[in-house]
Amino acid sequence: MRSVNLKPGSETRQMWEKLPFPMIFKIYIFNVTNAREIEMGGKPKLQEVGPFVYEEWKDKYDLLDIEAEDAISFNMRNTFKSRSDLGLTGEELITLPHPLLQFMTIANLGQPAETQAAVALGLDLILKPESAFITAKFSDLFYNGIEVNCAQEHAAALAICQQFQMGAVPGAIPLNATHYSFSLMGAGNHTNAGRFKVSRSRAKKSSVGRVLSFNDAEQLQVWQETNNGSCNILRGTDGTIFAPYMRPQHGLWSYSAQLCRSLTPKLVGSTKYNQLPAKRYELSFGSASTEDDLNCYCTDYPIDCPADGTMDLVRCSGTPLIASLPHFYGADEYLLEQVEGLAPTAAKHASILIFEQLSGSVLSVHNRLQFSLKVAPVKDVPLMSQLRAVAMPLFWIEESLQLDEKITQLLHKKIFAVLNANNLFRWLAIGLGSLGCALGALFLHLTRSDVKRVGVSLPE
Repeated sequence: MRSVNLKPGSETRQMWEKLPFPMIFKIYIFNVTNAREIEMGGKPKLQEVGPFVYEEWKDKYDLLDIEAEDAISFNMRNTFKSRSDLGLTGEELITLPHPLLQFMTIANLGQPAETQAAVALGLDLILKPESAFITAKFSDLFYNGIEVNCAQEHAAALAICQQFQMGAVPGAIPLNATHYSFSLMGAGNHTNAGRFKVSRSRAKKSSVGRVLSFNDAEQLQVWQETNNGSCNILRGTDGTIFAPYMRPQHGLWSYSAQLCRSLTPKLVGSTKYNQLPAKRYELSFGSASTEDDLNCYCTDYPIDCPADGTMDLVRCSGTPLIASLPHFYGADEYLLEQVEGLAPTAAKHASILIFEQLSGSVLSVHNRLQFSLKVAPVKDVPLMSQLRAVAMPLFWIEESLQLDEKITQLLHKKIFAVLNANNLFRWLAIGLGSLGCALGALFLHLTRSDVKRVGVSLPE
């Protein structure tokens, strides 16, 4: 097989720079149906609403080849285009925990009492909330934005508005000198998702695409160091390419900037995809409290560790969010008992990748991820003072792409047909070995062939 690398002008490089077709991106919302009861200490009742469907186009820009390191640096970008014809319109009203009121007050619970009180007062002046929850159109909450009025004079409000002015509030963009627009995902659409430097791998194909640094740092400064863990190490690729001949024991590692973490799905068995032999992988967040190499994902090991099958994002994003598989699939059972309306199943909620290891191609992928709010009562906010301490599911997303039969037939023709012919010649050579070295040499010559890598490598 010819060496796979990211040298300028190569077919692999062109595909890697800009995926020529979109992934399908779906969002499912956990609509809150009993907001008033929750404010009085009741158990959350949730109703899944979705999907809201988008095309997700991936590309890289500001590319710089670094010849001395056989590397390339670039900025990553994802662009979302609505496909309401494939799902809901986005005009549907949904009810969620207020992302500014609840996120900001809960995030400050570890601060001194006077700071907590000032944040609560400032948000009350700015938002004038009548509920700890917000009801709005999906399109406004997630992309178009809800308006935030920072034309305030009180010191507590000014302190919060200064965070908006400094760009320190994720999801907020300025409308004018005093007003801002806030959305959960809109600010990240068609914007820089971080600068990577990765290996081009002209000499060693097994390291193609391996992340060498992120935002100019060769390792993270996010997670606590433990004797067993190495959570700050950048492992694997940027998720848009994998090397050929990857064996299961190597793992399919990739770095997720959104999670501040390198992840690898686990091999669960062999399968076939459009007649191609392949490997099936599934993602699990594991157990930070019991798995030694994951201890460093605890907020404070061993005192404060996330529930099995989840990941606490407070160190990563500064927000009280928890990542998991949808509906807490594969996670600790007690999380399901805290709310009503969840029903995890493997078919709908597992995160699955089908991988062809000879070409390094992902044949099918369903990346699924849920975000939940780490709810806690806030005494300085009357609307939140009686809240239960629960992991409140907010929404989950799915990135998916499946190679069509035309592409997989090409893979079969260019790789497996050649390999099958090689196997036939090899057995013939063994069977006729008594004819002498001359015929053996002839068969060796006939069976020597480079296998061209075809297909694509898609994000994990």
